[in-house]
Amino acid sequence: MFRSSLFLKTFTVITTGVIVMCAIFYFTTVPMINSMAYEMEERAGRTILNNIYLLIEQSHADLKSWEKTALEGHKRELRHLVDLAVSLIKANVGEDKSPSHLLELMRHLRYGQQQDYIWVSDYDSRLIAHPDPRLNGKDFSKVRDVRGNLIVPPMVKGALSKGEGYYSYWWRRLGQEEPIEKLSYYRNLPTMGWVIGTGVYVDDVRRDVESRKKELLTELRRLIHSTKFAGEGYLFIFDSKMNMIIHPNTNIEGTNFSRLLDPSSGKPVGEELIQASRTPGGKLAYMWDKPTDPGNYVYKKIAWVRHFAPFDWYIALSVYNDDLEKSAGALTRSIVFISLGALILALIGGYLFVKAFTNPIAKMAESAKRISSGDLSSTIELKREDEIGLLAKAFNNMVLQLRDQIRNLEERVKERTLELSNRLTELKERNKEIETMNSMGDMLQACRNQEEILSITIHTIKKLFPLSSGQIMKLDRGTRSLEVMAQWGELAEGGEGVFAPDDCWSIRRGKTHFVDEPDDSMLCPHTTSPKGAPGAAHICIPMSAQGEIFGVLHSRLPSLAVGEETGGEEESRRNRRRMLETVAEHAALSLSNMRLQQRLHEQSTRDPLTGLYNRRYTQEAIQRERKRADRVGDTIGILLMDIDYFKKINDTWGHDAGDEVLRRLAAILRRFFRSHDIVCRYGGEEFLIILPGADFEAAMVKAEALRATIENELRCSWQGQHISTTVSIGVSQYPWDGLSVEQLLDMADKALYQAKEQGRNRVAGSPLCCG
Repeated sequence: MFRSSLFLKTFTVITTGVIVMCAIFYFTTVPMINSMAYEMEERAGRTILNNIYLLIEQSHADLKSWEKTALEGHKRELRHLVDLAVSLIKANVGEDKSPSHLLELMRHLRYGQQQDYIWVSDYDSRLIAHPDPRLNGKDFSKVRDVRGNLIVPPMVKGALSKGEGYYSYWWRRLGQEEPIEKLSYYRNLPTMGWVIGTGVYVDDVRRDVESRKKELLTELRRLIHSTKFAGEGYLFIFDSKMNMIIHPNTNIEGTNFSRLLDPSSGKPVGEELIQASRTPGGKLAYMWDKPTDPGNYVYKKIAWVRHFAPFDWYIALSVYNDDLEKSAGALTRSIVFISLGALILALIGGYLFVKAFTNPIAKMAESAKRISSGDLSSTIELKREDEIGLLAKAFNNMVLQLRDQIRNLEERVKERTLELSNRLTELKERNKEIETMNSMGDMLQACRNQEEILSITIHTIKKLFPLSSGQIMKLDRGTRSLEVMAQWGELAEGGEGVFAPDDCWSIRRGKTHFVDEPDDSMLCPHTTSPKGAPGAAHICIPMSAQGEIFGVLHSRLPSLAVGEETGGEEESRRNRRRMLETVAEHAALSLSNMRLQQRLHEQSTRDPLTGLYNRRYTQEAIQRERKRADRVGDTIGILLMDIDYFKKINDTWGHDAGDEVLRRLAAILRRFFRSHDIVCRYGGEEFLIILPGADFEAAMVKAEALRATIENELRCSWQGQHISTTVSIGVSQYPWDGLSVEQLLDMADKALYQAKEQGRNRVAGSPLCCG
C-alpha cells in the first residue's frame, strides 16, 4: 500500500491538514472561548444585579401606588364623615334646634381613637365649633401654620367658590403640641353660612408605608441571603451613609463600614463603590481577603453597583476573579482532550479513506492502459455502491457504447438523418401556419364589415384545420343570449341558432374550454351531438377585446387523444389550441375595432341631446338624395320646423326644461316618420325632415299631420308645472324650389318665416310652390 505514490501523497496531505487545523483551532478558539466564558459570567452577574434592582424598583412603585390608594381612601372617608355630620345637622334643624345647639353638637363629635373631630367656621374664618376650648370661637383669618401658610381662609375661599375641596397644612393633634402635616376636607353649608370640615394626619398613612417597607426589607434579606453567584459571589445593599442594610454576613449587616478601606488604594471601599455606581458600567475592581484566608488582601475581586435613588440604596454584587475564570478553565481542558481525540480519529479515518479511495483507482488505471492499447474487451471488475463503483460502471458502459458505436455508426447516421428530415417537415408546417396567420391579419385589416371578418376567420380555420367544423356566436347582453353569426362544416347543418350564455363553459369561466373526449361530462350544453362524432375534440374560446367578451368561437376538431398519449401528441394538442386562440384573438380585435369605428361614426352624425341626425349629416344626406332623385326622376319633400316661443320656455323654466322639451319632440318625430325618412336637429330649436319621393302636396299633408300631432302630444311636467308648445313648419320641394341645396333650404326657411308671420302653429309652403 505504501508503494503507491497516490496513497502516500494523499495520506500525507490529509495528516498535515488535520494537524494544522487542530493547531489553528486550539490557538484561535481557546482564547476566544475563555473570553466568551468570562463575559458570560459577567453578564450573568449583571443580570442577577439588574433583577434585584428591578424587584426593588417594582416594590417601590407598589409602595407609591399603595400610598396613593390609601390617601384616596382617607379622602373618601373624610367626605363620608362630613356627609354624616351634615346629615346630623339637617336632622336637628328639622327638629327646630338652635344654631348654637348644633355647633355644640359638632364640638363634641369624635371618631377614630377620640383624636379626630369635626370643626365649623363661619365665612369670616372664625372657628365657631372646635373641640379645643383654646381655639373654639377664635378668629383664624390671619393665623398661619409653622410654614407660614394661612390655615382657615383658603378653605373658606374654596368652599365659597367651588362648594367643597381638600387642603393640606401643618397642625397639631388634639392634646399634642408638635405640629404635623394634616389633610382636611371642607364643604360649604350656604343655608347656615358655615364651612364644615374634618381631616386626617398624613403621618398615619406614612407609618403604614414604613411598615410595608420593613416587610420589603425582610423579603429582600431572605432573597439576598439565599442568592449565590459563581461559587462565593454574593449580593449586599447599603445606603449613602455606608450603613450596611442587607449583607449575607450577619456580623456586617446593620453596621457602618465607612472606615473599611480598600488596601490597594487606601480609600474607603464604600466611597469607591458609590463612585463606581456613577460610571457607565458600574464596575469596581479591588483587592480583598477570603473567608478561608482572613486579613490577607491579595485576592482580586470585582463588584457591580447600581444606585436606587428613591430609597438612597446602593445594590452591589461582588465576586472573586478566580470564581469567574473557573468555568473557562474547565471548558479549555475539555476542548484540549476533545481535540486530541479528534486528531487520532482523523488520522485513522484518513488512512482508511485513502486506502479505500486509491485501491480502485489503481485498478481503473490498469484497465485504462489496456483499453488505450486497443483491447476493447477489457472491463473493470469492481463491485461497489458508492461514487467509485458508479465511475467503474460508467467506464464499462463507455467501453460498451464505444464498441456499439463503432459497429453501428452507419445505422445511427441514417436515423439522425431521418430525424432531421422530420424536423424540417415540422418546421415547414410551422412556417405555413405562420404565413396563414399573417395572411389573415393582412386581410382583416382591409375588411369593411362584419361579414367579411367572419368569412376570413372561417377561411383561415378551414385552411389550418381542413376537417374541422364550428360556429362563431355573438353575445347579446341585452337579451342574455348567444346567437350564431356564422358556421362551417358539419355544425352548419341545422341545429339551434340561439343559446343561453350559461350553456357555454368558456363564458362562465372567462377562458378557453377544451374537451378532448366526446363523452366527457364537461362538454358545453350548446354542443350538438357530443357523442355522435367519435374521436372529436371540442373547444370553445371566448372572443374578447379590451376586457369585454362579445362572442364565442366554437370548433370541433379531429382528436389526438386516441391510445396512449405521447409527448409529440401533447405538443400538437397545445399547438392546435394556441393557433385557434390566436385566430379568435385576431377576429375579436377586428370586430372590436369595427364596432368602435361604427360607434365613432354614429357619434359624429348624431345630435347628443336628441339622438337625431346632426346638421353635418343632413347636408350630406340632401346631396345624396338629390343625386338619387335626378337619377330616377323623383322628387324630395323638405320640412323645416321651428318650436314656437322656445326662448320663453328657456327664460321661464330654464335651459334644462328646454332640453326636456327638445327630447320629447325628438321622440315624437322618430315615431311619426318612416324608417327611410331623414330627421335631424338642424340647429337650436330648428328641425329638418327630408322626405324622399314625396311631392309638394304629400309633404304639406305630412307637415299638417305632424303639426297637429305635436300640438296634441307635446306635453311635459317640469317642477310641478305643465309645459306645452306648438311648432311652425315651412315646406319646400326639389326640384321645384331650386336645384341646389342652398336654394332648397332657403325656400323652406322663407316658408317657415311666413308661417311665423301668420301667427305660428301652422304650416306654410314655399312661395314658388304656392304661387
